[in-house]
Amino acid sequence: MDSAVALEELSTVSPATGQADGNGAPPDPTATLTEAGGLTDIGRYAARLAAFERTVLPMAEHRLGDGGARAGQVREGGQQLTTVLHWLDRYLTGDARVGNWPGDDLAHDVQAAVADYAQLERDLIDELAGTLDEDDLNELIRSYHQAEQVAPTRPHPKLSYDGGLGRLTFRLAGLIDDVRDGTESRPAGSVINDDAAQALHELDADS
Repeated sequence: MDSAVALEELSTVSPATGQADGNGAPPDPTATLTEAGGLTDIGRYAARLAAFERTVLPMAEHRLGDGGARAGQVREGGQQLTTVLHWLDRYLTGDARVGNWPGDDLAHDVQAAVADYAQLERDLIDELAGTLDEDDLNELIRSYHQAEQVAPTRPHPKLSYDGGLGRLTFRLAGLIDDVRDGTESRPAGSVINDDAAQALHELDADS
């Protein structure tokens, strides 16, 4: 398995969270975020960011020579993205507090945060994939998709999923978000679970 496949499997930002412009340009991963179904895409981002922090970043810290610093950069970028997604979630749900957003243009800030994070993540995945054999990479991808299935489906800027305490936080936040999604009729959880289950099925079929 090459790094291109790893990028497709492990990247938070993908065509599934975007929309093509009809002119042959690559999909804009933020295009659907402010539309009616934006809360589902916010859920996808939140779950993937959390799963990446729980599975991929610890592996990078272990396998890359400067893994600690690289993982720290990605965590910082993820924190910035999570923050703007949190405010966007408030905007889409009509929260009056969204007027307190400290930036100038929330939609532009979301685009910038997605672009910055995507580059950090791609660079790390590409380098990490080069240190893993096919079995190790398959196992990492499997762990990532399994984590997606129980991950938080809402952006939580103040939470960290690193380490032993982070593992408990990850599971608890995921459970709470699942209940909230059910009571508020948000489809994000079921959509994310179906996406991850399909990815796992395809991984098993290719094994």
